[in-house]
Amino acid sequence: MLLTKAEATAKKILLDFGIDNVQSLTTIDLKDLIQARGAFYEEILLDGKDGRIVTHNDKSVISINRSISDVGKKRFTAAHELGHYELHKNLTVTADTPYELSNWYQSGSHEKEANDFASELVMPSKLYKAACVGKKFGPKLIEELSKTFLVSRTAAILKFIKSGNHPVCVFCSQNNKVRWWKMSEEMETMEHTFRRGWRRYLVRMSTKLPPPPDSVAGQFMRDKESRSGFEKFQQIEKSTWFATIPEDNPPMFEYCNYVPTYDFALSVVWED
Repeated sequence: MLLTKAEATAKKILLDFGIDNVQSLTTIDLKDLIQARGAFYEEILLDGKDGRIVTHNDKSVISINRSISDVGKKRFTAAHELGHYELHKNLTVTADTPYELSNWYQSGSHEKEANDFASELVMPSKLYKAACVGKKFGPKLIEELSKTFLVSRTAAILKFIKSGNHPVCVFCSQNNKVRWWKMSEEMETMEHTFRRGWRRYLVRMSTKLPPPPDSVAGQFMRDKESRSGFEKFQQIEKSTWFATIPEDNPPMFEYCNYVPTYDFALSVVWED
């Protein structure tokens, strides 16, 4: 699997610091890593922002919203801002909301690169793939990966698109509109599986339209089911998201992670 420039940069930093296993990865303090790379780290209150980097006279300050209580979210945000520091020296001020941090496939090139960097820094592809070996895909695996790498479920899901062990299609919806979708990328060890799998399907959705009413994301958007939890998993019809129905008929499932604060839903769809 070819790494992007951002991913390769993150990989080199891990190698430089001798981080090559999950234990060393999850025990390192990103504050120490950031400051070792030459930027100053602080945690302050940021109104409506998760993270920010300010650069002036070749000195950079990375600020993380101290109101973030989730360890995984804080780690990914810090890694994202370090990505800006390493890759975008020409930017003087960059502030990131939860929207930029979660919308990898719609945000601009700088945000996409910073997310690619952060993903590889806190979930190195080699270690992530190893953690998936021999395991059946489903919500339990996403939760396990989230805990193993100390990241949010959202980050674990988005990493799975490129480095997982099972073909999936991820749909992102916000404010009752589909923003983007992304199918698993082909990998050398799974090339035939992927080619026979998702290429059979044609997504019937258009961006800026509501998610299908019979999808799990559509249920969250319609009913705002925050009272029953922020995630749901159920079997769905293939026609819920796709226009084509292949001849074979393995069951299809949708797992949706919903963030009511931002009316944001990230759905993973896959065949059993």
